[in-house]
Amino acid sequence: MYVLETKKNKFKLQQKDALSNIEGLLFGVKNKHYKISDQEIVSLIIYNKKLAHPIAKRQVEARYKKLIALLTELLVSDDDTGNCYNEALNQIEKFRQIIKNKYRDYLTKKELEEMGKQLALFQKEAKNRFLELQNTLYINKGQRSSCK
Repeated sequence: MYVLETKKNKFKLQQKDALSNIEGLLFGVKNKHYKISDQEIVSLIIYNKKLAHPIAKRQVEARYKKLIALLTELLVSDDDTGNCYNEALNQIEKFRQIIKNKYRDYLTKKELEEMGKQLALFQKEAKNRFLELQNTLYINKGQRSSCK
């Protein structure tokens, strides 16, 4: 249970830049208002890495499950143009960049390696299928009919 205390600040903040440089993990929805003890809170930011680890892990796992579902759907689809494979590669790279920039400090190395290995397999599969599709299109384009 949490207890909120309201105290009046007797001192003024001298170095505002020092507080703006501290990075934390945004918890919950950005624009949602939370009510705790009749106090309305706009955004919750967790600065302690030990407290942020389980929350970051849960957020990453939710995004990861959505990504895996999307990738399996894209790789199973029968698209003759190869757009689905390009989209799969783009989604994998987008997820990697999000993890690299936002969650790397809060996750363990082992968790990052496990996700990286599985994403590398999906990426390799998408590249192979895209190359196969390009090769078949190239071969079919090079063949001419022998009808006279």
